[in-house]
Parts: sequence; structure tokens; C-alpha cells
Amino acid sequence: MRILHVSDTHLGYTAYRKTTEDGINQREIDIYDAFKQFVDYAVETKPDLILHTGDLFDSVRPTNRAITTAVQQILRISKKEIPIIIISGNHETPRLRETGNIFNIFEHLDHVYPVYNGRYEKIILTTKNNDEKISIHAVPQCQTKKEYIDNLKKISIDKSADYNIVMLHGCVKGIQEFSMNDFNELLIPIHFLKKEFDYIALGHYHKYTQVTENSFYSGSTEHLTFAEAMEQKGFIELETNNGKNRHNFIPLKNRPMIDTPPIQCQHLSITEIMKKIGEIIEKIDPKEKIFRINLKNIPMHIYRGIDFNTIREKSLGATHYEIKTDIIKEEKISQNTAYKINTVAEEFKTFLQQQNNIQEKEKLLKLGLQYIQKIETKKEQL
Repeated sequence: MRILHVSDTHLGYTAYRKTTEDGINQREIDIYDAFKQFVDYAVETKPDLILHTGDLFDSVRPTNRAITTAVQQILRISKKEIPIIIISGNHETPRLRETGNIFNIFEHLDHVYPVYNGRYEKIILTTKNNDEKISIHAVPQCQTKKEYIDNLKKISIDKSADYNIVMLHGCVKGIQEFSMNDFNELLIPIHFLKKEFDYIALGHYHKYTQVTENSFYSGSTEHLTFAEAMEQKGFIELETNNGKNRHNFIPLKNRPMIDTPPIQCQHLSITEIMKKIGEIIEKIDPKEKIFRINLKNIPMHIYRGIDFNTIREKSLGATHYEIKTDIIKEEKISQNTAYKINTVAEEFKTFLQQQNNIQEKEKLLKLGLQYIQKIETKKEQL
């Protein structure tokens, strides 16, 4: 039997200002493209079963474009008679029960099994040749932590089935790395990840990860934050035969997202920092990419001298770029007053050297350094 496990497609997600020629947010289109790549693979390879473990949509009320994309792509799967089970995640589940759930649009699609009513459901299917029985134990997002645990307790091995599979959306408890810090995040006690099951498909955590011998997060299909930069995105292909599983991670082609190594700025001049920024951008080759420059421990007076126009010009063609700064207060730079004076003095000297229309530079430099000395001495006395 062959299964595809995908999760956290976040259809409808938008970010940054870049738009397409049609005026649509570029990241939104990237999200749709990643999902389409997965569906292309599914309809071409025709697995026995597809599992989607939550956050199909990015919000409770997705846009018409997000809904249309979801329906069109899932219909492609349905027409190939490939069963797909989709559980709701925390992003698309309403906080109030009275609010309608977008998953009801899938109720009448052939071979599509949406699970979204906040309760455990067991779905019985057979393999393509109808010779093996599959029991899928699915628990979607619930309204409360207690409800979630109560539903997890209902899961038990179906001894009449050839395969028992579990589908969950949440953070495995006790492992901080798996937390996405969402307000309605649900915790999965690790003892519920029982080895008796043939496969436990997990959703919510965005990085492909094996948790236990038989439980996996497939990860998201696109990068949503810089915390995910440089991660390979994709889905899991599982082949199981006679109790033995073989897992294969299938990568998707995503727009590059790069979080560059931090530049330690504390002992650098503006000129040196700008040079390092330029070298990083040149190495990245920013066209059609998303990247972030990280400036660590940069003094405020140095930060004010950063030439953002030059950075913008060097980054032309990028889908998005940003600069993350860690600004330190002057008194935290060093307890040594002389060091701070030398830093300011160095910048003042560099400034004078770049001026061609100033007479008596040496005299002006000497006078300027005297003023710097007086100012810094007064600061230390405050």
C-alpha cells in the first residue's frame, strides 16, 4: 500500500508587498503553486490514500480565490478516485461552534473525507484491489484541550483491519521545538503515539520530522516565516508491506527564502558594515528570492548611518528583503570610555577624509576630538 502524507498547505496565506501582474499577492500564488505541485504528483502516481493533517486553509474565512484553488485541486484527486482524508487544523477551525466550518464544502465530493466537527472519527477504506482493509483514526482540531484529550482516548486498534493509521494536528507535548506558539495550539501527550499503529500522521509543525519510529510531521508545503528559511519543504510518501514501512520525503520546488548569518557590528565602522552587507547581497543573487540581513549588536549612532538606499538598489529584483537589527545602547557597548570615544572618533575621521571642500582638516579633526572627549566624559558622570 502506498500513502501520501501532506500537511499545513495554508491556502490563502499572504505576505509582503510584492504582487503579480494581475495584482495578486506573490506569496499567495507561491502557496497555491506548492499545493498544485503536490496534487500533480498525486494524480500522476495514484497512491492508495492521501492524508492531509490540517491547516489546509490559512484562516477560518478563506478568500474566494483560496476556496476555488482548494476545490479545483481536490477535484483533480477525486476524479482519479483517490481517497483523501482531510482533518481541520487550528487555522481553519472557528473558535465558536456556531460559526460554520469551511470544510463542509467538501462533504459531497466523491472520495473526499473531511473531518472537522471536533470529534474523533474512524474511517474504513480498502486498498485499490479491495483486498486489504484500512482503518483511519482521525482527530481534528477541538475547541478545548480537555475535548482534545478525551477524543485521543477514543483511539484504539481496529483488530479487524489490515492497517491502522492515526491522523492528528497539534504539538507533541514536552518537545518545545514542535510548538508554533499559536494561541489555540493543542498538545499531544507523547504516550498517545503508540507503536502498535502502522503509521501516525502529524500536522501543525512546519518542518519534516520523525518523532517516533512510526510517527511523522510532514511539514508545511511552503516557507511561512524566516524561522523556516533554508528548510526543504515537501511531503511524505509511505510504502507499507507486511508490517514494514519505507518512508520517502518528496521535496517541492519553492521560492528560495534565505536568512543570512548575522553580521556582528559592535566593532565595525559604517563603511565596514556596508561592505559586508553588499558582499552578502551579491552572494545571494537576490532576483526572485526572499532574504533577510541580520545586524547584531549595532550601536545606535552606527545604525543611523546605514545607507538604506544603497541596500535597496542592490536588492532590486528580490521578491522581498528585510533588515533585522539588534541595536544596543551606548552604555552597553563597553565599560571602557576610551573604546566608545575611539568608535566615534574613527567615524569622525572617516567623514573628514571623504570631504574634499574642507580646509585645515587636521585642525578641525583635533578640535572635533576634543569635543568628543568632553561629551563622553560628561556622559560617564551622569
